[in-house]
Amino acid sequence: MATSGPGATNLVTPIADAYMDSVPIVAITGQVPSSMIGTDAFQEADICGITMPITKHNYLVTDPDEIPQVIAEAFHIAATGRPGPVLVDITKDALQGRTTYRHPAPASVRGYRPVTKPHAKQIREAAKMLVSAKRPVLYVGGGVIKAQATAELRILAELTGAPVVTTLMALGAFPD
Repeated sequence: MATSGPGATNLVTPIADAYMDSVPIVAITGQVPSSMIGTDAFQEADICGITMPITKHNYLVTDPDEIPQVIAEAFHIAATGRPGPVLVDITKDALQGRTTYRHPAPASVRGYRPVTKPHAKQIREAAKMLVSAKRPVLYVGGGVIKAQATAELRILAELTGAPVVTTLMALGAFPD
């Protein structure tokens, strides 16, 4: 959670890190009043535009009634499919507005359908590359832990004889 302007821009590096490491986070930022957006107001920053390449989704909330549903959707998107960051930018007038709280409906974002099944052609291509490699190395990330595929990793390493190197997010997925 951060304030508008420099507070929001200070989140860019941690958001990018979460994106690169597939870590689910929801970053909530303040924004200038709705009527001031696009006027170069004091501490106005287009944080949605700035973070678009490093988030799974961004929201700009201008209506206080939308806050509960948007927050629920943000957590849903951050945690489903390939995990990653979602940014929720809330205008000052929405934050100060009055509303009657309604518990959000279960998150179902229209048009959001994360692909969770492997693509057979891509798997065949990867297998061909691995078999034809002169000195293959298995460079493994945190996805192997999220997918609970450490046993499969061990089998693949034994079958190929390839050394295994893990990222920080995959520490513990393969014995050192």
